[in-house]
Amino acid sequence: MRKSVYAIDIGSSNVKIYRSGEGVVLSEPSVVAVSSGEKRVVKAVGLDAKKIIGKTAENTFIVCPISEGGVTNERMAVEMLSAFLKKVQGGDRISSAFVSVPCGMGEVDLYKLGMVLKGAGVQKYTFVQNPVCAALGMNVPLNEYTPCFLVDMGGSVTNVAALSLDGIIAGLSLSLGGSNIDAQLIDYVASEYRLKIGLLTAERLKQQIGSLIPGDRTTTVVNGRSVDTGRPCSISLNSQDVLEPMRLYFDRIAEVIHMVLSKLPAEVSAEIRHAGIMICGGTSKVAGATEYLAEKLEMDVVSGDNPELAAVVGAGIIAGDKELAKQIKLSF
Repeated sequence: MRKSVYAIDIGSSNVKIYRSGEGVVLSEPSVVAVSSGEKRVVKAVGLDAKKIIGKTAENTFIVCPISEGGVTNERMAVEMLSAFLKKVQGGDRISSAFVSVPCGMGEVDLYKLGMVLKGAGVQKYTFVQNPVCAALGMNVPLNEYTPCFLVDMGGSVTNVAALSLDGIIAGLSLSLGGSNIDAQLIDYVASEYRLKIGLLTAERLKQQIGSLIPGDRTTTVVNGRSVDTGRPCSISLNSQDVLEPMRLYFDRIAEVIHMVLSKLPAEVSAEIRHAGIMICGGTSKVAGATEYLAEKLEMDVVSGDNPELAAVVGAGIIAGDKELAKQIKLSF
């Protein structure tokens, strides 16, 4: 039986798995559909479970076992990760995995995550902080002398950090992400347009017309239930109609970036001012995000191809470089 090294990013919104020699082999929602009986049998995981959010009967409920980057339901997290690994491993044995974790994750949460990995059959695992993984995944040339500044905008966690190959200079993990935009959209559409929409519709709305580009009027039809009559109805919305809830998240991220920048030594700050800021993660794909943050911060802000995969790709790069792994692994 052959051995492969895996990299895993277990996020609150999605789980991503990288296998040496092949790249990213799985990216699915961190969702489990479970029966409501005492035994709570798993009915579906990942994409299959997400499809039925908001549509389940009384005998089925939805569990999100990872919240704000940490394990909140160990049993369901094990079931979910086991199912994902079974999909990708085939006859392969998981000898080891490099796992991306939020910046500053505490020992208790790291222990819980380790128990989930062991429960899912991962024999050996190494934790690496998310900003380091994401920087490598975005092809940032890390070394001991030139710091970089990276913001990874995930589903419910955003990591903000200045770092070098020596580690995190200053940074934090914020319980805020794309799911907060979805929740804001649900409330905003109900309040302003008298239409009640569900979580999946809010996510589609964000993806289809969510934009920070001035004057953008990309349009879509939104289906839901009338707040006033309770009947099914549809309305047409464009990007300007939902600009306010889109701005809320990015304004908050800009504030956090300013806060982290203010804690940096003068020399590091000067280097970062020259180099600019890298953004990645699924939420960074919102149209106009780089330009909006650049204007707010008065600095260059850049992204890259497939920014939502940056952390797991970076963890995969670390998995393939033993010397690099020794230098940046997280000990606890």
